[in-house]
Amino acid sequence: MPKFTEQEKEHIYQCMLTKGKELFIQYGLAKTSIDDIVLACGIAKGSFYKFFSSKEELYFAVLKNEEGVRNQLLSELLREDLPPKERMSSFFHKAYQLADENPFLQNVFQKGDYERLVRKLPEHLQQSSLEDMNKGVEVMKSFIRQGSFRDDDAELAAGVMRAVLMLRLHKDQLGAESFSPIIDKIIEYVSEGMTRPKEPPKEP
Repeated sequence: MPKFTEQEKEHIYQCMLTKGKELFIQYGLAKTSIDDIVLACGIAKGSFYKFFSSKEELYFAVLKNEEGVRNQLLSELLREDLPPKERMSSFFHKAYQLADENPFLQNVFQKGDYERLVRKLPEHLQQSSLEDMNKGVEVMKSFIRQGSFRDDDAELAAGVMRAVLMLRLHKDQLGAESFSPIIDKIIEYVSEGMTRPKEPPKEP
């Protein structure tokens, strides 16, 4: 197996991310093979395994790149000069818009790739996904410190946000025409419920 310079390694890695993403968009995770990926990059199959142990690991790397946009969105959410309810609603709508405009993320949700990925990922990468979720918890803690949430449980708040976003997985079951108005209502209710000021305790 040839030895690569650091520059060659970076070139091969980026090629696999780019070509892998194109193939995953076209065929989905299940129907894309490692042979397809190495052929597209013009490398030997053994070279693939110098970077990834499976196509699922490559898929996860592509997904992590796409999630960089999500992290930027979370950062923008903290900076937006809007009332808490409108700021939360804006986040949800932007997140759904990004998913609808991104063909790779559409496949994640529509072709069952997400479920397959979760089943196939090794434990250390599943842990990485958990760490990503913890980033969301930190954002929620920032909102709580700002007094934007009625509750002070950051993990619960992050879990609710994640649950709303995961509804995108069920677009086909809910129906394409019904999905948007349903999600709009859910976002409205959740945003209001999460940000409504706490009621003072009733006097006995």
